[in-house]
Amino acid sequence: MILEYLYPARVYKKFSTCIKELANYNKFKKIVLELNDTGKLEEIGLKIDSNSNMYIGIDLNPELLLYSETSQESVELRLISEKMNKYNDFLTKEGILDSIKVDYERVQNDEFYGYILQISFSFKKYKRSDLIYSISYFASLLLLPLLAILMIL
Repeated sequence: MILEYLYPARVYKKFSTCIKELANYNKFKKIVLELNDTGKLEEIGLKIDSNSNMYIGIDLNPELLLYSETSQESVELRLISEKMNKYNDFLTKEGILDSIKVDYERVQNDEFYGYILQISFSFKKYKRSDLIYSISYFASLLLLPLLAILMIL
C-alpha cells in the first residue's frame, strides 16, 4: 500500500485519474449551468446552487405519518423513487445520469413534510488528498535536483 505513494508511475496514475475526474466534473457543471440558463431545469422543478448541485423538493402526503415508523420510511422511499423516474428520463436525455449521485434529507415541520433531494456529481475516484500529494510529489522531484545543483555551486 505504501508503494502507491513512492513509485512515480503509480503516483502519476493517481494524478491523471484525479485530473480526468475534474475534467468530467467541469463538463457536468457546464451542462448543468447551460440547462439552468435555458430554463429547462426550472421547467421540471429543479433548482441549482453555486456548485451546480441540483435540488428537488418532494412533498409527501401527511397521512403517511399515520403509518408505523418502519413501514413509513419504506413507503416514503418508494414514493420518492417513483417521483425520481420523471427526473431520470430528463437526466438521461441530457447525458448526465451516469455521473450523478442523489442524497436526501427528510424535512418535517409545520409547513412542509417531505424530502429534499440533492443531485450532485459523483466523484468516484477523485480524492483531493491524492491530487495534492501528487502535485507535491512531482514538485519535490523537480526541486530536489535543482537544490542539489545550487548547493554545489
